[in-house]
Amino acid sequence: MKRTKENYPSFNLFSIVDTWESINLNPTVIIYRNDKTYLFSIIYVSETTRQASPATYEIQQDGSQYFIAAASKWLYVDYDPAKDVLSISSLGDYLRS
Repeated sequence: MKRTKENYPSFNLFSIVDTWESINLNPTVIIYRNDKTYLFSIIYVSETTRQASPATYEIQQDGSQYFIAAASKWLYVDYDPAKDVLSISSLGDYLRS
């Protein structure tokens, strides 16, 4: 199979392994490698009870895009290496902490 932009993402998951803080005040996320998979962890904190609810998802690939299947919806993950900004659909942009 010929390597084309449609078949491969524009960045390597290894380049986004780190802790990321939201610029929109969304929960902080951690991306790490576990054996051969890359995982996405997020900790939600309830505003009413102040209790933390951690969640971890495997980062998957669909053609040229990475995504996380969370609660019956897909969150797409994109990365701009020039700006060092991680974008997560519906959560917004993140900067390395």
